[in-house]
Amino acid sequence: MKNVLLLSALLCCSVFTAHSQLNEYRFHIYGKASSGIIDKNNYYNIGASMEWMVKPKIGLNYNLEYQYRTDGYSQIHGSIGSLAGPPLFIIGLISGISNGNSWNTDNSNQFNYGYLGALAGLLLTICPDGVSYHFPIGYHWDVAPYANVLGVDWVINRAENYSKLKYSMSFGTKVSYSFSNNITANLFIETRKVASTGFGIGGGFGIGYLLKKREDSEQKTDVVDSLQRNFGL
Repeated sequence: MKNVLLLSALLCCSVFTAHSQLNEYRFHIYGKASSGIIDKNNYYNIGASMEWMVKPKIGLNYNLEYQYRTDGYSQIHGSIGSLAGPPLFIIGLISGISNGNSWNTDNSNQFNYGYLGALAGLLLTICPDGVSYHFPIGYHWDVAPYANVLGVDWVINRAENYSKLKYSMSFGTKVSYSFSNNITANLFIETRKVASTGFGIGGGFGIGYLLKKREDSEQKTDVVDSLQRNFGL
């Protein structure tokens, strides 16, 4: 019995300390398709996503999606930053240029807030849709629960002349398999919600690619951190 418990403990520790191929790269981009049910209506979703792996196990999620529902509504999804950031950047840049080609106003004693608005717009544009945390399961397999809470959907129904921007969110888990040529196969299940609708449930698949390999020193640091957390080293 003691041997069984010891073996189980070692297996559990190996799951959380395993190093995966996906951890070795900074960017994971993939196209995806999914379907599900929301408010008793079927939906069909296609889109493109990117994970910016700021740490080997922590990703920032960016999504651009189109969804069609059988009740006649369609939705275009993106992050709040992708919607508000570009206009703020353009307005700030125009305002800054109109006040002169410097960081000061004509009075030379006040900060040119136009350029500050442009900088804020740029920072807002790269604001992610959500975050994911990655659990390597062996070298090729990866499991990542995610939460996307900074989304916005443009909801359209042409037959009813309806068009509104609404807050949206999604939560789910994605399983990825990375091939030796950096191509990834992904399966996911998730729940989605747009303001004024209930929570939907669905799932789908994606095909992706890993970009920009990390330096070896970064990967080694992450492995050491994992050993310290799990074994108290």
